[in-house]
Amino acid sequence: MQLSKELKEAIDNNAFCAISTHLNNDEIQTHLMWVDYKEDYIVINTEKERKKTENIRSNANISLVIFHQSSMYSSWEIRGVVTEILSDKSADSHIDKLSLRYTGKPYRRELGQEWNYEKIKSRELWKIKPSKINSMLRPHTKALLCSRTELHRSHADELFLAPRHSLHKK
Repeated sequence: MQLSKELKEAIDNNAFCAISTHLNNDEIQTHLMWVDYKEDYIVINTEKERKKTENIRSNANISLVIFHQSSMYSSWEIRGVVTEILSDKSADSHIDKLSLRYTGKPYRRELGQEWNYEKIKSRELWKIKPSKINSMLRPHTKALLCSRTELHRSHADELFLAPRHSLHKK
């Protein structure tokens, strides 16, 4: 299943997602996460040895809701399965990529500082193959995505790559 252009643009513009995993047969656990994609897979980066990592190993089915950053009523519900778990150093590098995109600095340290494995837990990547995508994209959000994409193309990345809190100041 293909990820839409609008979904990829929302993720590129720091959309957050809520992921839900199965705790057991009766309960579901949900977390707010940073999100990424690679080709037509959703990518989640999480710390190893968390409850959600245990959950996904016993039941690979997952549900996500990705919220548009500027229009919270525009979202995508994605149901799928975790098809691959990568727990090598590439997951640690990937969290830096996400952290730079979402916060403007490497994960849990300043620019130029080395990764300190004693203070930062190792990471893993989940590659999620969508089996169903429900888009709840409002018309004004499509226009917003298009205008942001044009700004990105005109080298105005600083505006949208700034830490999220600065975009919400009144």
